[in-house]
Amino acid sequence: MSSLQWPSLAILLILYAWPPLLQAGEFTINPVMVSLDRSVRSGELLVRNDDTAPLRMQVDAMTWRQDAEGKDQYEPADGLIYFPRAMELAPGESRIVRVGVKASPVAQEESYRVFIEELPPAEPGTQAQGASLRVFLRVGVAVFVAPAKVSKAGEITSLGVRGGAAEWSVTNTGNVHFRTDQVTLAGVARDGSVLFTHEFPERYFLPGVMKKLKFDIPHGTCARLATLEASVVGDGLDLRRKLDVDAGSCS
Repeated sequence: MSSLQWPSLAILLILYAWPPLLQAGEFTINPVMVSLDRSVRSGELLVRNDDTAPLRMQVDAMTWRQDAEGKDQYEPADGLIYFPRAMELAPGESRIVRVGVKASPVAQEESYRVFIEELPPAEPGTQAQGASLRVFLRVGVAVFVAPAKVSKAGEITSLGVRGGAAEWSVTNTGNVHFRTDQVTLAGVARDGSVLFTHEFPERYFLPGVMKKLKFDIPHGTCARLATLEASVVGDGLDLRRKLDVDAGSCS
C-alpha cells in the first residue's frame, strides 16, 4: 500500500462558502506525546471540548516513518491498538482515547501518530447562520514504542557549500528518535563577525534516517564567508560541525 504524506501537526481547512467570518472548534488534547515500552504497553489521551457547541471527533492511527530525505510518511498502523475510533463531546465534556501496542519492538523503536480530527456537525442546522469559513482541526499525537535496549545517538554527516548554497545532513545513528530544540546554521566572516544565522524547523529525527538540509546563502554574503558552523541541540545531544569555506565554492 502506498504511503501518505502529511505535516507533523496537520490543519485541515473545509470551506462551506467564501466569507467574512472564520470559525474553529476548540478542543484540548493532553498529552501530545505518548512513550511506550515493554513495561508500559498502553497509554491514554484526554480530549476535552472547550467549545460552546458539541464536537464530533474521528480518531485514526498511522505508522510514522521518514523517507531517505527525512520527509514524514504515513500509512495505516497494524501494530497499534486504539479506542474509540469516533466520539461526540458535549460542551465542556472530556473523553479518554486509549492507545496500546500489540508487541514491543526488539531492535529499533516503532513510531506512530494518532490523528484526532474534528468532523462537521451531524445536522446542518447546528452550523452558524450566514456565509462563513469553518476550520476543522486535525492534530497528530506522537506515539513511540521503545525497544528493550535504547541507544540515542546522532551525527552531522556532511556539510558543504555548492553554487552559493549550504548543504548538510543530520543522521540519527541510534535506535530511538530524538527531538531537537535547535537546528542551526551560522556563517562567520574572516574577521569573526556573524554574517547570518538560520534556524531550521526540523524537530523529530527518527532512527536510521538521514535528513538533508539546504540553505541559500544571501546574495553578496558568500564571498565574505570564512566558516560555516552547523549545530543540532536537544534531547541530550549536542551535535556540531564546522567547515572552512573556499571562495570558489560560491560560484
